[in-house]
Amino acid sequence: MRSRSSCRRRWGGGNRLLERTLAGELSLAALGGFFVLRFALTMLSYGCGAPGGIFAPLLVLGSEIGMGVGAVAGQFLPHGVSRPATFAVVGMAAYFTAIVRAPLTGIVLMVEMTGNYALVLPLLVACLTAYGVADFLRDLPVYEALLERDLLRGQKVPDLDGTLLLDFTIAPGAPFDGKRVREIGLPPGAIIVMLRRQLREAVPTADSQLAAGDQLSVLIAPEATTALALLRKGTGMERE
Repeated sequence: MRSRSSCRRRWGGGNRLLERTLAGELSLAALGGFFVLRFALTMLSYGCGAPGGIFAPLLVLGSEIGMGVGAVAGQFLPHGVSRPATFAVVGMAAYFTAIVRAPLTGIVLMVEMTGNYALVLPLLVACLTAYGVADFLRDLPVYEALLERDLLRGQKVPDLDGTLLLDFTIAPGAPFDGKRVREIGLPPGAIIVMLRRQLREAVPTADSQLAAGDQLSVLIAPEATTALALLRKGTGMERE
């Protein structure tokens, strides 16, 4: 019978796959296939609530994207791309930044892993670009999304150890669409600290009128966790 530790080494965090990717042992087709398979398995694992980490899969997926970009670039610029593995390292940092929203952590992590300080500039450009694109698409950081899902999963009101800062976008036709801030009935301890409308940002007042497409940044104290359900329902984000 195969031991549990050997199964983890075979099917676990993807360390062997990461090593093969960085070594350039995989073809472009294999990179695409492994990326789709790894992405699907990661989503399936978290979707069904199975225990497991997300940090290692992020790095593996990022390395495959970066290596794929490096391989394609090498076909068109064979003299300009001498080390496609560099693209894999930058891809790991950029993918990590886009999903976790921690560009500085991604840069420091890759520099520590490679010991190559010459990568700081490309890492900086890639991570800031990835951060900007993810923020423009208004996608929640993965750990914030998982925390919000866990808080709303049970019927009991959760107890928080600290204050949360969450973003909500008002959908067209949602209960908050067209209402003023004073009319939405946030409990004490829940404050809208920022209202983003298109390219403008402002601190709303009680008389500020909300509209579809507005992005609200809400500060929620531990004693105001009931505001989570109200905000999700009012902005049209509540899932049946």
